[in-house]
Amino acid sequence: MSSLLLSAASGGIFGAALTASGVYSPSVITSQLRLGNFHMIKSFVTASACSALIVVAANRTKYAKLSRRTDSSYGWFMRYDANVVGGLLQGVGMALTGACPGTVIVQLALGIKSAWYVATGCILGGIAFVKLGQHLRRARSDPPSGPPKYTIQETLGISTTTTVLLWEILCLLMITAATYLAPIRDHWLNPIVGGLLIGIAQATSVLFTRKTLGVSSAWEDVGKKFWSVVDGTSAPAPTNIVFATGVMAGSKIISQYIPTLSEAGGPTITPLAALAGGFSLIFGARLAGGCPSGHGISGMATMSLSSFITVASMFGGGIASALLLA
Repeated sequence: MSSLLLSAASGGIFGAALTASGVYSPSVITSQLRLGNFHMIKSFVTASACSALIVVAANRTKYAKLSRRTDSSYGWFMRYDANVVGGLLQGVGMALTGACPGTVIVQLALGIKSAWYVATGCILGGIAFVKLGQHLRRARSDPPSGPPKYTIQETLGISTTTTVLLWEILCLLMITAATYLAPIRDHWLNPIVGGLLIGIAQATSVLFTRKTLGVSSAWEDVGKKFWSVVDGTSAPAPTNIVFATGVMAGSKIISQYIPTLSEAGGPTITPLAALAGGFSLIFGARLAGGCPSGHGISGMATMSLSSFITVASMFGGGIASALLLA
């Protein structure tokens, strides 16, 4: 019971941080993908930079063992094939919905109309993946020779300290460039401060649960619960679903005390686009083994190659789709 309470508390802090930062907004997400507003990327990069330091601290102190993410290879065409395909599917879903697996929960809490259709699509994506995902795997034609290298430091042969330092410098350069060269949306809270709040949420997740943040697994667990009822089998522990419920509760509570973004004049998201986009978000996230929070905020913090590839595919697919849909 205590672990479920800690998961709920961790989710609540994450939901509050997402709400305060403003990155949950469909208009913020779609305008980022259309390269017209860099509010989202500033918060995202700041949160990832903070998370990298948190991961190093937790591992060095042995408080938690926060390991790198392995590749999501399905044996289709390359080692990171499912990371690429899953990332692209998520990008398309983000462009269609103005949401991601985590922010749609915040949108539900704030009463954003399109979120109900997106969430339905997410549930359907989770149900479909549980039944179909295992059948999509193929035997790899190029089995690895020697121990696999999953992180940047393993691949380049440099220390973790050097790798993280280089990442922090790169994040600082990206934030500086976005601050002085790119437009952002007016919001009551600076997006860098919003990213720091998400970093605090990461720290509390590690402190409370000894795990990093990630949301898309909750939608897959909903799918597992569905099939457990249909098949009469046992369902997994509801830890991830409890975390997601905490995200919604934290968002709802904090929204009573802070100004939230108005979606007046925001993107028009039809029910069909929302359903299709939600399905694409979760099916893609589970193919890739993570979403913008799991791979972007947490996975890149562990310097996992699969996370960098997934996020690059995600934003590449999202930007291309958003520009085509504009």
